[in-house]
Amino acid sequence: MEHNRTVDSPATVGLRGRCPRCGEGHLFKGFLSFRPACEVCGLDFRFIDSADGPAFFVMSIVGIVVVALAMWVEFAYEPPMWVHALLWAPLSIVLS
Repeated sequence: MEHNRTVDSPATVGLRGRCPRCGEGHLFKGFLSFRPACEVCGLDFRFIDSADGPAFFVMSIVGIVVVALAMWVEFAYEPPMWVHALLWAPLSIVLS
């Protein structure tokens, strides 16, 4: 079975979350996990190892949001430290 490569650039195909071979099948199953294979061309995705990449991006985004909010609350309202602990620890867990 012969498959033609997509006309789109690999970056465009990747940002759309599509198969690197055919550009049509979905790459992801859910938010951060890869499908076992492309449902269109059958490309096996087991060669893709995301390692800690998804966790790094989630932690970075959550960290930026929580730190920005904590600084805003600190400068605007100057609450005691226990209020920060009560607010930001649960929010970090929920957002992750």
